[in-house]
Amino acid sequence: MPAPKSYLGPASFFDWRADNKEGTVDVVLLTHPRDEADASRLFPFIDKLDRPEIAQLQRHLHPMFGEIVSTGDFTVGIMFLPFYAHELIDPESRRRCAQILQEDAVRMAAKAGAKILCLGGLTGALSLYGRRLVEPAKQAGMALTTGHALTAVGVHQTYWQALEQLERAPGEQRLTVLGVGSIGRAFMDLLQASGQPPRELVLVDRPQAAGKLERLAQVFQEQTGTPASFEVTDALGALAPDSACYATDVLVSAVSTPYVVDIDKVAPGTILIDDSQPFCWDRAKAWRRCAEAADIVPCDAGLVDCAGIGYRSAFPFDFADAGADGSSTTAWTCQTEGMLLALDEDLPRTVGEPTIDTILAYQDAYIRQGLRIPTLQCGPHPLPIDKIKAAASRVAA
Repeated sequence: MPAPKSYLGPASFFDWRADNKEGTVDVVLLTHPRDEADASRLFPFIDKLDRPEIAQLQRHLHPMFGEIVSTGDFTVGIMFLPFYAHELIDPESRRRCAQILQEDAVRMAAKAGAKILCLGGLTGALSLYGRRLVEPAKQAGMALTTGHALTAVGVHQTYWQALEQLERAPGEQRLTVLGVGSIGRAFMDLLQASGQPPRELVLVDRPQAAGKLERLAQVFQEQTGTPASFEVTDALGALAPDSACYATDVLVSAVSTPYVVDIDKVAPGTILIDDSQPFCWDRAKAWRRCAEAADIVPCDAGLVDCAGIGYRSAFPFDFADAGADGSSTTAWTCQTEGMLLALDEDLPRTVGEPTIDTILAYQDAYIRQGLRIPTLQCGPHPLPIDKIKAAASRVAA
């Protein structure tokens, strides 16, 4: 397999086109910076601007590639859209973001000859889990897959890797799932299909999802025999002081309410697995507590090691397993779903909430292509698993 070649930065598309005049960027991930600080990965000079200046600059930007990687089997690009997570959540700016996604981003991807679009960040929620993008993509000659099926697989694999490395039995864990949207519900489907349920399950979401919570809890309990219950947040997504999220063994989260989980209130021994956009708990505070007290296990989710399919990125994502040159075989699961589809066109496309058949198809592809979960990490820091286990042993003694 030839070594992958990376074209990096805002000029990546033009540099790639100069070398590949008749080529196509087969897979394009549509995503956005998480926040203003995240934007400096694409534009290092942006750190010299204040927030109003950044907002003014952003109004003049168009969707652009931050990196294009050619592996030999396919070419994949990460396209950044000129808005942040908080703008997608804000009703006043949400419509503008949707227009950029459905018109400008699709047009730019088509210009690159894309065959497959996949969705990162909050673009899945912005497009009704891809439903609003299916027709624009189709008219431009592209297939669409949200990435949510493989993301659910990635969250599920991270859950098992954390339990395995910490030598915890799944049947002894109280598991809380915060957010039962596309990812949270799909994770539950995989957990149910695994035949290894937790000791207890608690589901948490906003009041408008109460009916869904009740149904999911009832089905899970009937199918697995595991006691299952639910609780609701307030209307804005804030947790109650006595929330199950603060009295659990494992907390899996996939929500859009930023920093809703207070790390200081998390019970000692809790494994946290977060696939939220924006983050639902503070990475810096979580890492500080992990490094100093070693009494929580804060894991980023949504990451996959793609060495098995020849992928290597040079983009400065601060992945924990980056090499000496800063490059890494780690990719986002949403992007990897598109790459798997490029390798196997018989895989289903994910639009709407993924079905269990679709999730299992991507789980099989994950295994078949030799993918795996990378080093467990909190932000850019690999977790000190041995230190955490030693601290837990002292407490138990």
